[in-house]
Amino acid sequence: MANLPTIDIKGSQYTLVKDRILFFNREYPNGSIRTKLVSQPNDERVVIQATVIPDIDKAERKFVDYSQATWGDGYINKTSAIENCSTSAVGRALGFMGIGVIDSIASKDEIDKADIQSRTQTAPAAIKEIGEILENKGITEPEDKQRIVRKLSDGQALNTAGIARIKKEIVLATPDTLRELAKE
Repeated sequence: MANLPTIDIKGSQYTLVKDRILFFNREYPNGSIRTKLVSQPNDERVVIQATVIPDIDKAERKFVDYSQATWGDGYINKTSAIENCSTSAVGRALGFMGIGVIDSIASKDEIDKADIQSRTQTAPAAIKEIGEILENKGITEPEDKQRIVRKLSDGQALNTAGIARIKKEIVLATPDTLRELAKE
């Protein structure tokens, strides 16, 4: 299989779905990529089936996979859950065919979704711990805690690294510094 362009995601190389599709269309001119909405259009969760047929004259040889997305889950799925899900399903079906597979067949969106889910599952415990540290330093009002975290996050998403940095800054800060941060 030809070398396809890759990007680095968390230390692993990944071939974007668009590059897999371009390769397929170039190398399999008699091929077909089809998608089908499996869920109902008004369902909360979108399910798409993708079928990749390398040669339509031999339609029995096909690669099928699915993807799912929840409307409103993340920025893209607020308005484009069907499109996002379709792209992932096609990428997965092409992956089963062996196109663009390096470390796994997972789509970039699946990798991002897993990363977000792992961060949001650990975030509540970390936020609670930040609240306890602030209480130990004399900051007891919930609004003050929120202002401090908001100012220390500097508008950045609260991922694992950001939460760890904020905890460290709070631990190292004096109570006076924290009281200043808590002000409007």
